[in-house]
Amino acid sequence: MKIVGGNFGVSGSASVSNNDTLVIKGANKVTYRADQVASVSARVVKERKFGVVGFIIGLLLFSVLLGLLLNVIGVIIAIVLAVAGSFYSKKRNIAEVRFNDDQVVVLECSGREIKRLYLLYRG
Repeated sequence: MKIVGGNFGVSGSASVSNNDTLVIKGANKVTYRADQVASVSARVVKERKFGVVGFIIGLLLFSVLLGLLLNVIGVIIAIVLAVAGSFYSKKRNIAEVRFNDDQVVVLECSGREIKRLYLLYRG
């Protein structure tokens, strides 16, 4: 799991070990037992971005094909299709773990890692 925020800095890693402890290697290395975890909350963050390379390639392909078939109207349609097809999204799982000593760590996790954090919290 990648550390993306909290009291342990914005870089580093964390892992759940086999003996039900959360090992955080951020600005400092800390180990928390399962009974020291106060809460775990998770969410999915969706980022929407525009791909310039995809736009240029799509514009070239569509404008040649549709330009030959429909002339100027085909090029206009090609621009619209290239813009619409150039957006892509990326989903990230974010987990916020609070501890009994008022420390917080924000982690970017996979679905399996979030499940392990919840199992650690539930005991």
